[in-house]
Amino acid sequence: MLEKMAFSIFYYISNSMYFDFLIQLSLRDKPAGPPQHVSDTVTTYELFAESIRNAMNKNLSVGTICVIVSIFLLFILAVVIFEIYRSNKVKQELQDLAWRKFDARVETLKLSQTAIKLLKKILEESGLQDPISIIKSPHVFEKALETYYENKNINSMSDSKLASIKELRKVLGFSPLSKDIAFVSTRQFEVGEKCIVQIPASGPSTHKGVCLIRNMEERYWSIASLSGPKVPIKTWIFVNLIRAGDAEYTFRAQVIKDADGEVVLTHTNKLNRAQQRNWVRIDVSIPVEVTQILNKGIGDIFSGKIIDMSGGGFGMILPVKLPNNSRLLLNFELPGHGMINDLSVKVLRVAGPYNKDPLRIVHSVAFDSDVHLIQEQIIQYVFEKQRQNSMALHG
Repeated sequence: MLEKMAFSIFYYISNSMYFDFLIQLSLRDKPAGPPQHVSDTVTTYELFAESIRNAMNKNLSVGTICVIVSIFLLFILAVVIFEIYRSNKVKQELQDLAWRKFDARVETLKLSQTAIKLLKKILEESGLQDPISIIKSPHVFEKALETYYENKNINSMSDSKLASIKELRKVLGFSPLSKDIAFVSTRQFEVGEKCIVQIPASGPSTHKGVCLIRNMEERYWSIASLSGPKVPIKTWIFVNLIRAGDAEYTFRAQVIKDADGEVVLTHTNKLNRAQQRNWVRIDVSIPVEVTQILNKGIGDIFSGKIIDMSGGGFGMILPVKLPNNSRLLLNFELPGHGMINDLSVKVLRVAGPYNKDPLRIVHSVAFDSDVHLIQEQIIQYVFEKQRQNSMALHG
């Protein structure tokens, strides 16, 4: 329809100009002598150009000008409408193609019709342009699901629907989540994982320690209760979760209730992630006794100082320069956690003299063996110090 309209307007304008051109041509005398193709072409062009000039030089009435302008504007409008229509048609065709790809991929997963219907509802609410992305990426799935829960009000959903969504996450291969893929939501955590908790998130602590994740549902999740008084409802807590082989995650969650040996918490997708090669590091000043381990047995024993600390290792000042990969045993007191004895570490690199003092050499060391329990204490200490520093910085 739009193509016919545009063509009709164009045909009317060009036909009028050409009709005027034919009248001018009929009034001219034919040139003498045999016709020549080149000169005829030039003459034809000149006649046509002259007809255009005559048309432009005519004294047209206001009404005629209005008609011409209106026709021109209608032509432009028709072209614009046609382009919009064509663009929307292309978008719709691409969207249809995307949905056909989605349907084909879903068939290979052998999802039930109920699961497919549920997945499409989540897609509709999220407004994703590429439907297949929700079954390819756990990050896209969780983001779309968060939008779905916000729009549909998760608290008004039936338990059976939420159970179906939880099962859908497993069928798509997004639970349990591979350690090669980072967490983007607390709904991706697994029951039994350990986390460090400080309650409340700001102000003097009433509870702090390591606890296990007890339960994981779509509406909420829970951790084992810490010793101490009941945690009031709506209290914000600070959580630190170390995922071996991945990263350190820190975030805030709000208490829904504290009962039956567990603290029930709200879900969040606002996770701060620090890769384990980029552990959160704090400055400290802790005396340390260092024992060098040689192939033949115990080597030198000397005193030093730990000057920075993270969940992956330390920075230390030692009175001697040790080779890279040297193995050491450390003994020191971790404030608030007691003595740490025979912690096995390995020298990663030697930074050089501290403040240009040749008798104070900076070494970077990393944990050398399975020191999971000690590492948890160190991470908890770093977590506490980081929180205290943050509180001091922000008053």
